[in-house]
Amino acid sequence: MQSSNPALATMRSAAGAYNFGGIEAGATISGTTTKSLVLVATTLVTGYISMMYTLGQLYMGQAPSGLLMYGSLIAAVIVAFITIFKPQFSPVTAPIYAVLEGGALGSLSAYFELQYPGIATTAVLSTFVVVMSMLALWKFKVIVPTQRFRAIITGAISGVFFIYLIDIVLHLFGVNFLPNSGPVAIIISLVVCTIAAFSLVLDFENIQEGVEQGLPKYFEYYNAFSLLVTICWLYVEILKLLSRRE
Repeated sequence: MQSSNPALATMRSAAGAYNFGGIEAGATISGTTTKSLVLVATTLVTGYISMMYTLGQLYMGQAPSGLLMYGSLIAAVIVAFITIFKPQFSPVTAPIYAVLEGGALGSLSAYFELQYPGIATTAVLSTFVVVMSMLALWKFKVIVPTQRFRAIITGAISGVFFIYLIDIVLHLFGVNFLPNSGPVAIIISLVVCTIAAFSLVLDFENIQEGVEQGLPKYFEYYNAFSLLVTICWLYVEILKLLSRRE
């Protein structure tokens, strides 16, 4: 129960297992920061293009096939698992994941944008504010990720995963397990957004610990990938929350 992010579990187990032959061959916080910015920018640009393309089809009265959103999502999941189990491939797979995730999230955002104009921009800005706020809270030790904190957040994420899984399965049979609107839906979204935000603290802490323990250079991309996974999850939850408040 060391991390809320499955990608970071691999990172922690690999820490200290390499002999670099020099500190310059190891991963650094600055290198991870640069890679993170590159991956986030790639996701944003791809997402914007995907959203504009999907909106163009919707405005012309054409129903998108769903291939862009669902195809990109499935491919992103596959690439994510490859990255988790083969971190040495992350310099290649992490950018690919960013492009695929951008395609999926952009298409998804288009449907929300059509119904609630401006919601995508608000969700992006809100995600940025939350990420920077959690980074500051962690950096200045306002939030200290103790073992109990780790256990609570990890358990909460597992609970969210299983609840969402049950909801997806029941949807196949026409049953709505989770409400889509109303006070209860808003409360659920707020709780999940809070869990996603706090999981960022664990990501920051685990990345720093991994770098201090010793990781090869390619783990900078792997670290950036692990952060992107959480950021994308947070964006989706904020997007859902904003739509339920309309």
